[in-house]
Amino acid sequence: MVEAGADLERLRAEYENSFSWRLTRPLRAANRRLRGSRPPLPVAPATEGRLDPWLSYLHGERLAELDRACGESTSPERYALFRELDDDLWALLLTQQYDAYPHIRALLPTMPEAGLQQVWNGRSGVALAAQSKPFYAKLRGRYQRHGARPLTEAAVLDFGCGWGRLTRYLARDVASGNLYGCDPVEAILDVCRTSRVPATLARSEFRPERVPFDRSFDLAFAFSVFTHLSETAHEHCLRALHGALEPGGILIATIRPPSYLHSCPALHPLRDTLGADEAAALAAARYLFVPHAASPVHPQYGGEGEMDYGETVITLAYVRERWGEHFELLEVDLLLEDPEQVVLTLRRR
Repeated sequence: MVEAGADLERLRAEYENSFSWRLTRPLRAANRRLRGSRPPLPVAPATEGRLDPWLSYLHGERLAELDRACGESTSPERYALFRELDDDLWALLLTQQYDAYPHIRALLPTMPEAGLQQVWNGRSGVALAAQSKPFYAKLRGRYQRHGARPLTEAAVLDFGCGWGRLTRYLARDVASGNLYGCDPVEAILDVCRTSRVPATLARSEFRPERVPFDRSFDLAFAFSVFTHLSETAHEHCLRALHGALEPGGILIATIRPPSYLHSCPALHPLRDTLGADEAAALAAARYLFVPHAASPVHPQYGGEGEMDYGETVITLAYVRERWGEHFELLEVDLLLEDPEQVVLTLRRR
């Protein structure tokens, strides 16, 4: 069997040479320029980005105590030791960009190499943590407001988990054995496994009839999944998630805002069909999707000739009209740190 790292390196190299990579390159370049116009995220330059000076100076005593506790036990419930930490401190610990606290580092999942993080998410390291943490905080807050039971007692599914970028954040909140993740790309799941993300993992289908687990969930989340799906694939995913959730269970998913039609070059032809009164057109129920090239080297190619992965904008009117059969829309939120992800909180009907 090919090792997961080598398999992903081959997959990444092939994808970077594919038409789909070239198709989305202008968007990624624009995003880099946009990020370049913002103040840079601070790092500790004297230690080449290692976080030890910050961690030891600001939280050394508490982290030393946690490190000792992690070293004195082998219980999977050790993750609960981190529940009282500030979200930003938890996010920094998950980056593994420090050398102190060896027992903490040995417990927490490792990170994929920076190049893979960049390919999959557009950022890596502390910059990716700064983008990920706000969604994690929003997820916890919205579930706390609308969920039927405490998160510590809930069964949670990361639908489209990738390499476990967000799954790992929930490890401290969810009891051992209650955290699950699925993704249609087996190679990226292998990265999740070798990184020791503490979740039950399984491959899902590109057009799933059901999720690949024989249990129901109190909370499912899908970050940047419905932002990329064809209408047919998204319908399959919605039905599968509806079937997987407990009655009254919570789904938290993200979609693109209409402004993405302007920032994503691949969507410009569809934007241009909206007419002079674009605002009125986007007030209606619309599903706007442009597929990436159907190529075997694309990680999300399902092998059936059609491409269900691309660039997608779904209007809120569409969500209310078409998702309403399965879910009640409870809240719509912005993410200041990631404005091209609109957070929807929904309850299973």
